[in-house]
Parts: sequence; structure tokens; C-alpha cells
Amino acid sequence: MHRTRTLVALGAASVIAATAIAPSMASAQSDIDELLTGLNSPKGVALLGRDVVVGQGAFGPPDPALLYITSGRDRGATIPVSDPSTLVDVAISPVDGTGWGIVGDEDGGFLVVHQLGDGSVVEVLNTREYQATDPDPVDQEGNPTESNAYGLTIAPNGDALVADAAGNDIIRVTPDGDAWTVARFDVEATPTDHVGDPTLPPMIDAEAVPTTVTFGPDGDIYVGQLKGFPFLPGTSNVWRIDADAAGGWCSVNTPTSECGVYAGGLTAIQDIAFNTGGSRLYVLELAEGGVLEFEAGFGTGEFPDAVLLELRGSRTRELAAGQLSEPGGIAVHSTGNIYVTDGVFTGGRLVRI
Repeated sequence: MHRTRTLVALGAASVIAATAIAPSMASAQSDIDELLTGLNSPKGVALLGRDVVVGQGAFGPPDPALLYITSGRDRGATIPVSDPSTLVDVAISPVDGTGWGIVGDEDGGFLVVHQLGDGSVVEVLNTREYQATDPDPVDQEGNPTESNAYGLTIAPNGDALVADAAGNDIIRVTPDGDAWTVARFDVEATPTDHVGDPTLPPMIDAEAVPTTVTFGPDGDIYVGQLKGFPFLPGTSNVWRIDADAAGGWCSVNTPTSECGVYAGGLTAIQDIAFNTGGSRLYVLELAEGGVLEFEAGFGTGEFPDAVLLELRGSRTRELAAGQLSEPGGIAVHSTGNIYVTDGVFTGGRLVRI
């Protein structure tokens, strides 16, 4: 390990996840409080007590992480809590309240970093170097050692879990830098007729592209996936993986007790989060029409609405319909408040639902 710039002083990519989704989906108009505007590509969001940490610069110039104070005398205040960094995601340790982050480095790689008790930060894992020793066995793009560390969470014991969207795996790393692969994801045969390209074969093996990882109320690991080309809407899953898994294999073709689909029928998952009691799972999707609809926005300048779903047993409803776009991340407080970042390419925001 070697030291890098200070990331978070809290005092203690390139891609943009088995209970089935109900066939019909209710929609709920939600009250949205716009807490911060003018943010720079704010993908990462995490909670520190009742306050909110936002990581900026994921898809743009480096910017500091911000701590938005929602309690106490400084309620409504915003303070920078890092040096300018390309922060792809941020997380707070449940062990000691220290900050972790995925930082884009100068060479286009990704570093997992951790704040120490004295406020300095160490590099814990270079995911590109790790993937060089752990190639993707089902890579479809001719680059099995590619890395795109995209999602981050901290385990109850203080280890970090990283969703590597390019490596199609989940990596676990201790604060001391010991790392291993929790689980890898298989490809899935996917139709291509929705693309409208007659030169494509009728079916393509789509990569999983895991984008987000969190722990559920049962202590197990939950992973949301984007699902790679041909980006067919409705084919993304939320997976459940055993808490102690190592070298696991996640496949719709060969489900196991160690890894299986928890929720299916989803589209281009950007982030997931449980409420405190675990009765609800919130899923933040890139757009109803998926990646192809979203990518069209780069040409038109008009991005589609993001989709925020609440899954509760067999019931699913959409929250804040038509009020979110270009989604970043999501965090759910014990009070029930849902914090979402959006506008990651055009005028970033932090909102409360």
C-alpha cells in the first residue's frame, strides 16, 4: 500500500442487477426536495449518521466529495471533505465511520482507497492490477483483464466490496489490502431484434456488467447489473450471493444456493439500496428504455427519465416518476428518506424523496 491524497476527512467509468417483478406496476407521485444543485457528475452517495456524503467527478473533471449537513446547528450546510478527485463511488464504514472511495487515477485505472484515523488515506487496491491476475473467463470483448470499478459498499466487518462492471465480478478487499473474488457472473443469451441491425445474429451472449453492490438485512450480498450489449430492457437482475462466498459463480443457466436471482425483469440498474428493516428494496434504473435510449441523449441533448422502483414483496411501484434523469446513486436513511443523485452529465443534483 502507498499513500495518496486525502479523500474524506470525516473525523473517524466507463459504463454507465428469485422474486419476479409484478406484471403491473403502480406509480406513486413523490415529494422531492432539491437539496443541492450545480454538482459535478455526482454518482456516489452515502450516509454518515443523518448527514449525506456525495462523491463528485465520476464522469467529469475531478471535484471534492461534499458532506451535506442535515442535522444539528449546521443543518443545510455543505462542506468539502476531500481534495479534488475523480470519485466514482463513496461508502462509509459501519465499523468506525471512516470513508472509502473508488477513485479514477491518472492512467485511466481505478483505486480503492480508505481513510485512516489520522485523516490521511491509503490506496488499498488497484483494481486494474488485480484483474490482470484474475481474468474474466467469459469476456466477450477481447479484453478479459479490463477493469471498471463502479460500485462500492463496506461489509459489517470493515472489508470493502467492489462491483467491477468490466471484470464481471465482485471483489472483496480488507483494509490491509488482501483481496479475493467473491463471485463471477456468467453471460446470458439475449435477443437482438430490438436493436434494428440486420447484420447481428438473432442472439448474443450479453455480459452481466455488475454496477452496484450492497448488503441485505439477512447479511447476504446483493448485486445489481446493467446487462451488456445488446442492452435488452427487462433483462437485468438483482442477485443474492452468500455473505461468505469466495470464487462463486452466478448464472441464470446454473443457479445455485450460493448465488441466484433475487429480483428479475429490471432494466439497466445503476444502484440499489434496502430500507433499514429490509422490507423494501429500491432500484435506480438508467432509463425505462435502457442503455440505447439513454445513449441517444448524448446526441440530442435530451436525456430520458430515470426510473426509481420500490420492490416490496410481490409489489412494485415507481417513485418520483418523471422527476429524475441521468441517475447517479441512492441511499436510504432509517427515517425512510431516500437520497438520490442525478444529472450526472448535466447539472448534478442531490434530492430527497
